[in-house]
Amino acid sequence: MRRRLGFVFVIVGLVAAIVGTASGCGAFFTFSGRHPILTAPLVAGTPLRQTIAAKAGRRYTLAVQVVFERTGLGQTNGALVVEAQLPLVASLDTAQVTGTLDPSEPPNVLYGQSANPNVRGPRGAAAQELMVERLVGPWRAPSDREIACTVEIGPDRLARARIREARIIVYDDRLPTAITCALAVGGGGVMTLISGTILVVFSRRRARRSGARRQAIL
Repeated sequence: MRRRLGFVFVIVGLVAAIVGTASGCGAFFTFSGRHPILTAPLVAGTPLRQTIAAKAGRRYTLAVQVVFERTGLGQTNGALVVEAQLPLVASLDTAQVTGTLDPSEPPNVLYGQSANPNVRGPRGAAAQELMVERLVGPWRAPSDREIACTVEIGPDRLARARIREARIIVYDDRLPTAITCALAVGGGGVMTLISGTILVVFSRRRARRSGARRQAIL
């Protein structure tokens, strides 16, 4: 009975370990290290303030994003040229940024600048928006408390690219549920596999000892 139970544990554990590991690796490799917890629209010339319940030890990052229309833009080597300068003041608790949202100036990053709007992202993801992004942080929370996020962008000084929308996104570094569930399934599968292997080994040893005793008696 124990041997059969052990074999069942081995099979179930092996399947769970394989499934959990495969799905966990797939989700982990697509995880950028940032888990969105807050998204809010942003209007040029209107200050935005949001409060966040921060957890001790977690790292938080604020992303200021401005999305542009693709029509009416010039091209260079198959890439759209976006000329824009939006004054920016942003802070995430003690992490602060003062400067300009300019797609051509780092640390601002321009995404989705391919002239072909049908170009899809990595792993078959939907085509990226034509968007400039500026990050504030990461900032690590020293304790559980409320933190303030304030952002203000000004009108585009160049006015050569049409703005579709602007927003902020606040991220933390918590693992997504898909990854934690996959890790739990994989870990549970490994433990079940180990338990089943132990049951099979001990049942075989016990069967051998019982057979040796019967032969000795006969």
